[in-house]
Amino acid sequence: MKKIAFYTLGCKTNQYETQQMIESAKNQLEIVNQNEDADIYVINSCTVTQAACDQSRHMLRKLQRQHPHAHIIYTGCDSYLMDKNQYLQSPNVHIVGNKYKTNILSALNLDTDIEPQTKTYNINQTISEWSKSRPFVKIQEGCENFCSYCVVAHTRGKQRFKDKALVLKEIEHFAKNGFGEIVLTGTNLGSYPNLKELLLSIDELKYDFRVRLSSIEPMYVDNELIDIISYGKFAKHLHIPLQSASNKILQFARRQYTRQDYEKIVNYASKKGIFLGTDIIVGFNETHEDFLETYNFIENNDITFAHIFTYSHRQFTKPPEISTPLDTLKDRANKLKQLINKKFRHKLSQFIEKKTQIVIQHKSAKVSDDTFFIAIASQYFKVLTKTYTNGLIEGKIVQFDGTYAYFER
Repeated sequence: MKKIAFYTLGCKTNQYETQQMIESAKNQLEIVNQNEDADIYVINSCTVTQAACDQSRHMLRKLQRQHPHAHIIYTGCDSYLMDKNQYLQSPNVHIVGNKYKTNILSALNLDTDIEPQTKTYNINQTISEWSKSRPFVKIQEGCENFCSYCVVAHTRGKQRFKDKALVLKEIEHFAKNGFGEIVLTGTNLGSYPNLKELLLSIDELKYDFRVRLSSIEPMYVDNELIDIISYGKFAKHLHIPLQSASNKILQFARRQYTRQDYEKIVNYASKKGIFLGTDIIVGFNETHEDFLETYNFIENNDITFAHIFTYSHRQFTKPPEISTPLDTLKDRANKLKQLINKKFRHKLSQFIEKKTQIVIQHKSAKVSDDTFFIAIASQYFKVLTKTYTNGLIEGKIVQFDGTYAYFER
């Protein structure tokens, strides 16, 4: 039997789709690890930043060098942006769009297919297996927001949604199999029709588990959604991209909210005990004054986590009207990282003796010659515990050392 290996870059949605590809191929091919020789390699690429594109393409070049006789299928969002002529140096390279993820082996029959119709395909497929501690369930695909700094809407196609009954069936399958946390994911998760009704239906399912929402845009978050998250069987954490606290930048970026809208979300989520994470762009048409607005907003609001990245202009994105030296951008990004680390440590120091639920992540860490299991708390911070148990574990945080929180039942 021939062998196939998979490389996944980027988002939770990509990780889910790689599992779909694995399950579709396992009856015809042997699935092997990346460090084993294979007859076919699949790269599920990412294009959310230029660095992600570069990493994906580096992987393609590396596999071409190391395995010149193997077939390499390059799919995912970056397949639409790359110059295929640079990489089709071998008849064994196949560059195909996202629809091929539903039947990845069909890509072996052609050199390239990144036509627009490959961006939109039926998503009513489910998965049945997951190798890590927290399975993902994809409920939505596509984006129609077309933010001016982002290429994703140009690579993922029109919005479409998995049937609610299939979503509930998929969640119940993983809960029944003992998974303590299940993550809902999608390209534009909040656009799911009647998302609150779906969450209420999930809350009515039996079994002891929690559901975490992956990134959700601010315009889909209101007090009612936060209330559902705060009392139901949901992780007490939301990741809501801010990008900038300058209303001028938000307008330039074609974002559908203001700083004031976002602040109302933060205040209500904090009141309800929800930990908040966010995304911040540095250098997207940003003056020093714009940066200070964002810095001060983060400093003065209850935001615990942040993914901070530097803007890179690419195909489909709007070129900034302000050019900022790279050293300045790095300095701004570092200042924001230092600030969010300070806020994280402060937030966790206030969480001592508070109750939470954790899920073990099948890893261990050594601290002061003692070995612990690594877990993730409902509020999305890392926890060390001496106890290993499947599923949700109830207990409290007893200590925080600046990196890890320590948990006891």
